Amino acid sequence: GQISESLKLLYRGMVCVILVVLHDFPEFLAGYALKLCDSIPANCVQLRNLLLSAYPREMRLPEPLTPNLKIDLLPDVSRSPEIPFAYADVLDHEHLKSGLERFLVSQNPASFVGDAAGKLFAVSSSDGSTMADSSDTWPVVERYNVNRINAFVLHTVVTITGISDSTARESAQRVALDMLKAILAEADPEACYLMVNAISNQLRFPSSHTYLCSRMILALFSKSEERVRECIARVLIERILVNRPFPWGLLVTLIELLRNPYYAFWGHEFTQRSPQIVEILSAVAKSIHPVDARTQSGSGASGHAHAAQALA
Repeated sequence: GQISESLKLLYRGMVCVILVVLHDFPEFLAGYALKLCDSIPANCVQLRNLLLSAYPREMRLPEPLTPNLKIDLLPDVSRSPEIPFAYADVLDHEHLKSGLERFLVSQNPASFVGDAAGKLFAVSSSDGSTMADSSDTWPVVERYNVNRINAFVLHTVVTITGISDSTARESAQRVALDMLKAILAEADPEACYLMVNAISNQLRFPSSHTYLCSRMILALFSKSEERVRECIARVLIERILVNRPFPWGLLVTLIELLRNPYYAFWGHEFTQRSPQIVEILSAVAKSIHPVDARTQSGSGASGHAHAAQALA
């Protein structure tokens, strides 16, 4: 529908305020960006980018376009970002927090993935309760509890990156990948979009969270069915079709997806579905490399690519 002039003015004012906070208090914004994203509608892409672009003042971000950037060798990817707010309360209500922690370590109970999908994708009724989804349509108003979906993804990441033993951590990453793949396979288009959005929100400044979720998204793209691949491409690309700034982790992940022939991005049918999509993707490809990304050879795959492929 049409957006009123008053809402446009309010939105521009909010963008200006966030820009000021981003400049003067980046640590505050970096700490609470994920919490603030819980309250931002899915179509407010630029505002979300502003929040997720915040990073600590003393950090120096590597250039995302650096050829063969070895993300896995950056010292910051071994450090977890501070999460200064309580996010897991919404999971406790549905007993998802303890169940998720147990499942990532032991893969038990086997029914957890189905139960989690049912709770994450339960449709909110007018009185705030939930009911089973019986509609294939996509209404204007989000039907799902976005806070719960975001918290589920965040707690998955926090749990995995908090495992000190490297072997156990790698095992938990594979369990999480299979879990997310199964959950996305059960999701309708809206729920799939919201889940991929929640994972993409973690693509921020260099950290263990960004590194893990970048690997997860690339691995999901390589392992999932075509509709999920299309959703991943949509979420990542729509975030760079607005004005800058763009989150560092988002750029690194998208560049890897478009450049690396392992993912065969340009061979998927959805990239050629209409002249408008071809035009948008061609512009994106040219913006990340002086040579059309579709003509890139497979030489020099980055360490990041090898890590994502190993996870897949």
